[in-house]
Amino acid sequence: MRLLIDEDTAVQLIEPLRHVLFGHDVMHVSGKKDLRVLPDARNAGFHALITIDRAQLNDPRECAAIKKSGLHHIRYAQRMGGCAAWRWP
Repeated sequence: MRLLIDEDTAVQLIEPLRHVLFGHDVMHVSGKKDLRVLPDARNAGFHALITIDRAQLNDPRECAAIKKSGLHHIRYAQRMGGCAAWRWP
C-alpha cells in the first residue's frame, strides 16, 4: 500500500508509520495545494491520503477532487493543541 501524508501533517509521523506499516510506502508531500495533490497522488499510485486538514471537507471542490481521486481520505484530529495546550506546573 502507498500512503501519502499531507503537508499539514507533521513529518514526525512518517517514521512511526513506516515502522508500524513495514513494507508499505509512506511518503510526505509539501508545497502543493490539495487540488493538485489528489490527482497527482492517484497518478503516482497512492492508495490513501492522511491529513489533519478539517477544511477539505467544507470545500465542495476539494470534496469532488477527493471523490474523483479514488483515494482513501484518512483525516484525524489531535486532542491537544500542541505545546500551547500543555500546562506547566
